Amino acid sequence: MTAPDENRSVLEPEALRPRLRDGLRFSIQEQGGERVCVIEDRHAWRFHRVGLAEYRFIRALDGTRTVASILAQFARDSRGETFTEGEALQMLRWLKDNHLLAIESARSGENRDAAERSMLAAITWLNPLVAKVPLARPDRFFTVAERALRWALGGFGFAVWCAAVLAGAASIASDWPRFSRGFDGILARDNWLWLLVTWAVLKIAHELSHGLFCKHFGAAVREIGVIFVLFIPMGYVDASASLGLASKWRRIMVASAGIYAEFFIAALAAVFWARTPDGLAATIAHNAVFTGTVVTLLFNANPLMRFDGYYILGDLLGIPNLATRGRAWVREVVAWLLLGKRAHKPAPLRTREDWIVAAYGLAASCWQVLVFAGLLMAASATLRGGGVFFAVIAGALWLGVPLWQMSKSIGHAKGSGLDRWLSIACRLALFAAIAGAALLLPVRRTISSPGVVELADTVVLRAECPGFVRAAHAHDGDVVQSGQLLFELENDDETAEVERAQIELTQQELRARVAYARGELATFQAENAKAQSLRTTLANRENYLATLQIHAPFAGRITGRKLDQLAGTFLHTGAEIAQLGRADGCDVKIALSQEAESQFLNAIGKTVRVLIPGRAQTFDATLTRVESRATRDLIHPALTALAGGPLALRHPEETAPNPRRESAAAFELAEPHFVALAHLAGATGLDVGEMARVKVRSVRGVTLWESAQAALARWLRRYSARE
Repeated sequence: MTAPDENRSVLEPEALRPRLRDGLRFSIQEQGGERVCVIEDRHAWRFHRVGLAEYRFIRALDGTRTVASILAQFARDSRGETFTEGEALQMLRWLKDNHLLAIESARSGENRDAAERSMLAAITWLNPLVAKVPLARPDRFFTVAERALRWALGGFGFAVWCAAVLAGAASIASDWPRFSRGFDGILARDNWLWLLVTWAVLKIAHELSHGLFCKHFGAAVREIGVIFVLFIPMGYVDASASLGLASKWRRIMVASAGIYAEFFIAALAAVFWARTPDGLAATIAHNAVFTGTVVTLLFNANPLMRFDGYYILGDLLGIPNLATRGRAWVREVVAWLLLGKRAHKPAPLRTREDWIVAAYGLAASCWQVLVFAGLLMAASATLRGGGVFFAVIAGALWLGVPLWQMSKSIGHAKGSGLDRWLSIACRLALFAAIAGAALLLPVRRTISSPGVVELADTVVLRAECPGFVRAAHAHDGDVVQSGQLLFELENDDETAEVERAQIELTQQELRARVAYARGELATFQAENAKAQSLRTTLANRENYLATLQIHAPFAGRITGRKLDQLAGTFLHTGAEIAQLGRADGCDVKIALSQEAESQFLNAIGKTVRVLIPGRAQTFDATLTRVESRATRDLIHPALTALAGGPLALRHPEETAPNPRRESAAAFELAEPHFVALAHLAGATGLDVGEMARVKVRSVRGVTLWESAQAALARWLRRYSARE
């Protein structure tokens, strides 16, 4: 078409004969309960949404008719969808701003946008943490592959997928203790290579699945390449053409195809793992299950990142361009907060869609900050000095784009330059003061630790001399008196040793008397010394044998599991038989982490709060003791993960675990803990073994900055410990 005169407005409907640019594709979709048209700009790889009335007007722009004639035709047709001259001019401006019209006057705008895109691309390439490298245009490859695998992309393939996932889940559930132990070594140095290989294979299958389903539903696959995150390669397939599919369920299927493929591979790996003994093959299968389920759900299914979950959420809500609109709303709010009346005030949130866009923008912005901060910390920790250098560069580049966009908004703001910058400086100072107060003002936190209810002054009754239980004279919950016989054990070997020692002593005493009768004084003294030694040995053996009878050391209440089934059971030395505590009070045994130990140590002799789940009442207790050394021994079975408690367990290196039958005695605590004791004076109606949460107020205030530093230090210690 002929370019309009530059001295004349390009938006006069009587003179302008606009024409749409070539390469646009239109599809009618249903979004948010209404039918809309999605315009796919294949040249710029962008998508735009318009209403059906706007769509009819846009399709009439063929370059041969003026806007006035098009509007006149619409008025004659009168199908109930009128389009005014003002709406037409507004739509033409929108088409021009988005470079969808083939007019010469849009070249300057295109050049500006091209320059902006080039700068953003340069920033992406310069970013050492995230870099995108396109490799090929694989549309022809996926066309051939889709024809070969079409049978697996429909109902039959879904049935096979369901069967595999159910079989994999059943395999994991049937041997969960063994599977959970594999998490301890997931980040071990000797597993890094296999974890990376497994991850790479799964991600290749993930991206290929996107391309197959995209081509299966008739959309083109534009590009395939590699994204480097912390120098770790990740493949990608550009299936954004699926956004032009009319059916939202097909778009959702394309978006979820990668997760679909990873779950299938993870299910097969789970079945293989369950049938494979521990070793390299089982480790690789475990890596595949973990990476294909937990990792892909955490990242790919996360809607706050522009991965699969984001597109699925957008289609389910019927809100396109959710991230772009959310970021735009956040930028408007930030600019308005900085510039006040000089900036454009964000539109009020009236509809459900407005609230969703605003909430998503805030959540995605916060998540982006957390993820990027995590990447910076990971880079600085794993790459040492070089990581710090790369982290600084990446942080500067990451902040450069929003600062550049903000400077553009400030440049277009109302008011004189000095007033404008003065207002910005004052507001920034206010925000900095608020942020500094949030980071640096000390706050007395409430420290909480898990505990379990016990009888007051509880002692553990253990077997000193091993033997079989002959009789149990006490039962769970019985009140016993001091010195009362509770349990009787028998050990024939030890009894025989005592009888043998008695015979040896009798014989030795006889030899001493014979020497004395003969007047052999020296011989008598030697034989008598041997007899005295045998008397000491016999006394020790008799005392040791006497421990087979276990008496109550004080009056109290006896507690223990399965005391009625102890008869005939063999008990090794040190085996726990039962517990005895005072019947007139309760204690709470507390497991303290290394971070909580210092706070509880300062609270000895003070009142702490005890919360027991399922009970409306909160109890006051006196903290009486905190052990001086941490231990990995089991503090109480009810606190461990095997009983549903919060303390993680692990197998000691020297213990050979039995995968078929696990007991708490075969484990130790994964992290060392301190033991503390709090006395509940006057508490009645509590059952021994009830779980509790013990809370104490920190003695000194702790800033948010100190908390963040402590958290980072803990992470580095654990990382170094694994190394």
